[in-house]
Amino acid sequence: MTRHANIWGVYEIESIPSQPQMAHCHAFFVYPAMRGMGNGHRLKASQNQTLHALGYSYAQCTVDSSNTAQISVLAKAGWGLLSEFRNDKTGGVTQVWGWEVRAT
Repeated sequence: MTRHANIWGVYEIESIPSQPQMAHCHAFFVYPAMRGMGNGHRLKASQNQTLHALGYSYAQCTVDSSNTAQISVLAKAGWGLLSEFRNDKTGGVTQVWGWEVRAT
């Protein structure tokens, strides 16, 4: 697992066991003082560039369906909704998103 940080926030990228060309992205967090200014989109672009630089072919992440800000960032960055399921641990709905890594 690698943790990446910049002026907008932080994110983590982890290889999926037995599938080193696939990444699981998590802990995507925009610093509170940086929110509402488009910095989530900048942070996602940075993450996408990092995925490409690290040589991944595909990336996935999960997000709670009520997190409309994160869903907007994912959609604008070209990620696609793959599936969703009722999360028995949280009581909410979890979405699974994916992105074919390409040069940005």
